[in-house]
Amino acid sequence: MLKTPDVTAFGVFFRNVVFRAGLADAFAKTPSPGRSGKSSSLFAERSKDAAMNPRFRLVLLLALCLALLSSGCSLLEKQRLPYQRQDEASLWVNSIAGLSGVEQGRRAETVWKSPSSSQALRMRALSIAASRPGKQGYPARKELAALYASASSDQRASWETLYWADLDAMDSDTLRKLAAAVSEDQERNFPWNLIVLKAARRGLVTDASAVLARLGNPALYAAPTALGLGAAPAVSDNVVHVALVIPQTGSASALGRQVAAGAMAAVDDLRLSGKNVDLRVIDSGLTGWQQAVQSLPPQFVMVGGPLIPGRYKAVRDAAAGRALFSFTASLPSGDEGVKAWRFFASPEDQIRALLDASSSLGIRSFGVFSPGDSYSKRMSGLFMQEASARGYAVTSGSYTAGKMNAWPKEAGAFVKTQVGAQRGSIPVATADFQAIFLPDSWKNMDMLVSSLHYSGAQNRLMMGTSIWEQSLGPTSRNNAATFALTIFPGVWSDKIPTPGVAAFRNAMTARNERTDDWSALGFDFVRLAATLNVQPGWTPSQLNRALASAPGMDWASAPIRWDDSGKASRQLFLFQPSSVGHVPADMQTIRDRLASGDLSTPESDAPAAPQRPVSFDQLVNSITGK
Repeated sequence: MLKTPDVTAFGVFFRNVVFRAGLADAFAKTPSPGRSGKSSSLFAERSKDAAMNPRFRLVLLLALCLALLSSGCSLLEKQRLPYQRQDEASLWVNSIAGLSGVEQGRRAETVWKSPSSSQALRMRALSIAASRPGKQGYPARKELAALYASASSDQRASWETLYWADLDAMDSDTLRKLAAAVSEDQERNFPWNLIVLKAARRGLVTDASAVLARLGNPALYAAPTALGLGAAPAVSDNVVHVALVIPQTGSASALGRQVAAGAMAAVDDLRLSGKNVDLRVIDSGLTGWQQAVQSLPPQFVMVGGPLIPGRYKAVRDAAAGRALFSFTASLPSGDEGVKAWRFFASPEDQIRALLDASSSLGIRSFGVFSPGDSYSKRMSGLFMQEASARGYAVTSGSYTAGKMNAWPKEAGAFVKTQVGAQRGSIPVATADFQAIFLPDSWKNMDMLVSSLHYSGAQNRLMMGTSIWEQSLGPTSRNNAATFALTIFPGVWSDKIPTPGVAAFRNAMTARNERTDDWSALGFDFVRLAATLNVQPGWTPSQLNRALASAPGMDWASAPIRWDDSGKASRQLFLFQPSSVGHVPADMQTIRDRLASGDLSTPESDAPAAPQRPVSFDQLVNSITGK
């Protein structure tokens, strides 16, 4: 440690040095006042001579330097700070500080994508790349969004703080253009939400006050104070406890993980409204899962699962004393409303949806055309039972499974095709039913419906089951004209404009997860658990009354209603195949087409493409009961 010289001692030293350097001679040669009256003038003259001495001037300069050094050391002692070594990321950021935004983005991309860079340096470069102009900006923001979606709350807060500061370096013109390109869905998600918020703060967007009102809620962020938004609202101390018993490994794990993803998105969504949810996901694909269910604390009253019907009894027994909401199409006799509550669409729900829709179109007679396997027999029997109970006429027929070359002839016999004697006459179906129920997999529908059309039944309403919903995903391609008069029941679509669907889509996008009917199932279940918030000491009758009162929540999927005894019915949506996937059925257009026989559609020339793999259909069928 550098020792500071004593300034007082140095002053004495300086006086002595000066005196000895020349002034002493002057004093020695000067008479005392008693000797001469000219002593004062003589002393002044001798002092002047000494000052002109080169030796004196050299010593004086040395003394001044020592004085300055003493003063500087004292100042250093007062301002001395402990030495802090800069980390690698900070040093790199400092090295590009003087470059243009475009060049910073280019260099940041190189570092971010370099496998030789450390993880800390790559993450720092990623935030820089995502906040600078250039072609690297969009992929960097996508990567940032993916990391944020899977991060913990503390990690999200760090990302928000870092990116918010990095955006300060974006020039106004670039920020204005970038904010204008952010879509409505992106606006609620990181990092695009911070881009729009920053642009609104700078007055670079149209109607900045409205944007600030939308994005100024502290609950939307993990680090609101760092963004200048104040503290987030306090989370309620009344924690909602909910458990899921679903496969995360092994059989049906792909669907189980989707359900879990939707459930976790619901937890995030509820947190924004001030509700704290403790979600436990128990993997029914692991050994010992029953013990994990039994070991849940007593406040975990509501339990959801399983997905595989064969595991229902094991889950029910393990969750004894808790309210089990079963993700199965049916429950054993005596269980529903007492030991478990159905949280899934049943075959009866599907039949009711189809008959209600047909009735709204004025249809009172039906044909059932099926291949005769166990699933089609079960669905056909339920359809005929319900239709007959409503007083409708029903005719049944069958075709040979797997023998497509026989279907045109079998379809003709079913619809009683007649062809005029004149060459080139158009076949006419003479059967007296107005709609045809087709309880078979989607993979057979193109050939089957085409065979019925060829046999003269192109003016009949074709109706399928909810197993079509899985195969008619966004990657499917269909001839829309073939299915212009075809409907089927389903539980979810992102094209249904409801608040529940919008909240679900936004929450899943924020987590960078895919939306589908399975994730909607998990989302709705957690939200129902939060709405009911069943406490220990509950009874089945109390729960039945709460369910029958129609819990006030916006459903992401088809709503479920319960009667006073806890029996569920699901109000399924109606869809129709489109050129890409499926869309909500336009019943008025279908009504007009039935009346006119005009099946033309702008989508009729869309190219066909392979459907979802059969193996996936088999997985879904095993769960839905086909």
